[in-house]
Amino acid sequence: MTIKPTTHRLAITLAGLGCAIAASQAALAQQRQGRVIEEVVVTAQKTQQSLQDVPISISALGGDFMQENNIGDLVEVSTYVPNVRVEFTSPSSPQVFIRGFGTNSFNPSFEPAVGLVSDEIFFGRAGYFTSSMYDLDRVEVLRGPQGTLFGKNTIAGVFNVASRRAPAEEGLEGKLSLKSENYGETRLEAGVGYRLSPELGFRLSVMDWQRDGRIENTLLERKEDDRDQTAFRIKLQWQPSDALSAELIADKSEMNVNFWPRQLMKLDSDTREYLENFDPQIEDDPFNFQTSFNHPGTMFQGTETLSLKTQYDFGEVGGLDSLETTLIAGASWLDVEQNQDLDVSPADLLILDEVDEYQQTSFEWRFNGRAASLFGLGSDVEFITGLYYFQSDFHIIADVILGQDIASYVVTKDAQQMLSGESNVPGNPLGGTLGGLIPPLTDVINETDYYRFDYVQDTEATALFGQVSWNINEQWVLTPGLRYNEETKLSTPTGTSVCTNKALLPCLTPTVIGANDYAPGTIERTERKLSPKVSLAYYINESVNVYASTAMGFKSGGVNAISFTGEQLEYEPEQAQSIELGFRSQLLDNTLKLNATLYRMDFDDLQVLAFNGLFFDVTNAAAAYSEGLEADIQWLTPYEPLSIDASLGYLRARYKDYQSAPAPISEGIGALQDLSGETLAFAPELSVTLIPSLEYQLGNFELKTSLTIQHRGEHYTDTDLDPNTRIPATTTLGANLSLGHALQGWSLAIGGKNLTDERTLNQVIDTAMFPGTYNPSQNPGRQVYASLNFSW
Repeated sequence: MTIKPTTHRLAITLAGLGCAIAASQAALAQQRQGRVIEEVVVTAQKTQQSLQDVPISISALGGDFMQENNIGDLVEVSTYVPNVRVEFTSPSSPQVFIRGFGTNSFNPSFEPAVGLVSDEIFFGRAGYFTSSMYDLDRVEVLRGPQGTLFGKNTIAGVFNVASRRAPAEEGLEGKLSLKSENYGETRLEAGVGYRLSPELGFRLSVMDWQRDGRIENTLLERKEDDRDQTAFRIKLQWQPSDALSAELIADKSEMNVNFWPRQLMKLDSDTREYLENFDPQIEDDPFNFQTSFNHPGTMFQGTETLSLKTQYDFGEVGGLDSLETTLIAGASWLDVEQNQDLDVSPADLLILDEVDEYQQTSFEWRFNGRAASLFGLGSDVEFITGLYYFQSDFHIIADVILGQDIASYVVTKDAQQMLSGESNVPGNPLGGTLGGLIPPLTDVINETDYYRFDYVQDTEATALFGQVSWNINEQWVLTPGLRYNEETKLSTPTGTSVCTNKALLPCLTPTVIGANDYAPGTIERTERKLSPKVSLAYYINESVNVYASTAMGFKSGGVNAISFTGEQLEYEPEQAQSIELGFRSQLLDNTLKLNATLYRMDFDDLQVLAFNGLFFDVTNAAAAYSEGLEADIQWLTPYEPLSIDASLGYLRARYKDYQSAPAPISEGIGALQDLSGETLAFAPELSVTLIPSLEYQLGNFELKTSLTIQHRGEHYTDTDLDPNTRIPATTTLGANLSLGHALQGWSLAIGGKNLTDERTLNQVIDTAMFPGTYNPSQNPGRQVYASLNFSW
């Protein structure tokens, strides 16, 4: 493993800068302020510790900060975290990327590359990313492989979410927030905690989130991407003694949306002429929040989670100063029902009807301990070791249903384009046989005709893990760790044609989409992997430390859930190795915090999705790497009302070798290209956030105002790097003004995001049935909001 020369020079410069700052800190300490930066406590290593002591590239956002800045989901969280991108066009298939690596989850067999852990429960499906954001204490974002402590499918990083707990002292406490925004959006969020006695307490949290939708469907005369989400959580905490405690959590979320928020882009003259028969006003402006498709799609997503965490403190045991054991058991259910217009056009061509059912159970038993030395060597030693078990069942039934206008479509230039030239390429949606079926289509089109994907997967994984943090002396801390994971998947994929028609003809839908019936039976895969890590930290003084670390991780392989042909169903696990050089500091008498990390990650057998004309197939790219810089800054300036928060991410992500990559569809269905040396999708080179804020005390009143400047560099949003999927660099401006009463606990805020109303796209993908036409999803325009918050 090597670091590029440019990265090496940055490392030397960063280390030199750290030493210079530390050396001059004593002199600068004369500029003492009346305020200091508060310590941020995180659980990134499954124990409570200061963020400054964690040898990981980590950013953390507190619940109060998220409330003040109107941050309502992990998409908005990601805009404040360097080298992180989250996209929620489809709530059931969010796309989460860290350092350019992540998961485009349009194929449901694809598991996340970025893990989600909420209240110490790991969730195995990407859909949970859209269901966890209310009444939070903090969100931690850990970058790089985290397999040692968090297990499989955390190869790119982890979102570690913690919700608020029951109050520590007897009495009642609570928070209430009501927000109103344009697009008819309202969000009510409340949390009430009460400790009935020193032994028993609870917290009840609720959320109701309504939105009218941003995109006008001119054909259906309704808003797409509206949102109706409700959720509640209850926590019961029982502590019968100083040594024993237990916490029971029940969480439920339900969401309904009009689906889906896609538009058309790049209509050629023939496609436009055809679609004008169904909507004379058809248009392809991707920036006007307007779409036109005929099928009124819907989506429902519901989650239910129940977990129990118990802790027992043994106190001093043998040569240990302390020993504690923790048991965490959890069960969760995720249900998705979606019905959508697959061709996103006013013509009735293809409809997708899908039902996903997922359930998981997990169990973790770990021990945390501390000793004065390691067998008499050095000083403090902390360790964590444990056993983990995970089991899940996933079942998807997806029907591709033939629409009423298919007879008119098959004589279009789009259909003929897909028939000609590349007709024998695997995955060609028309397959070269439809021409002979055109005459009798009108005789059978009104009958049942669809193609069904039926996929069942059972996963069982066990792991042993351990990590030790050893203070070699007062300045050096060594932290090695290792996890052994064994996983077995039993997958049963089937593809079946279903039709009833008047003539003795084969089913038409599989002919249109180029599908074959297949039923290979159950496919068993067993994988055994090690996830090691080691870090070495050097404390220059109590306020400044540097560290170096290396780690390995993996994401398990699997079986393609959405295959047209039943061929090449399996894909292999991907593996990664990372190296980091980090700098942690709190300077100027604890008024300036500067944390920075240089890194490089190398991936082998990278899992990617390739568009096949209708859906996305799972394949393995050869190799890729990512290297760059991540920095977080917080400064309480000498002018006491002024504070500045900033984050910076520099990212260079490239394929090392990818000779059989999918080419843009304009080059033909199934065409290939060599992307070796080219950038990865979803990997903007530069991301910057700058937040200057002012806070004034006016008697018992607090006046706060802030400005948020966010920049994201240009990047592609599809694996094939089609120029039409390139998103230009974007800079947006937001502002917030709030007035609160320190004693009465209320505050009123007004603010806005994207105040200059920049019209930008979030993602662009190929559309089904119309080669050379694209489906963009649009970022919100100007957002203006008001919020009323009350706490007691």
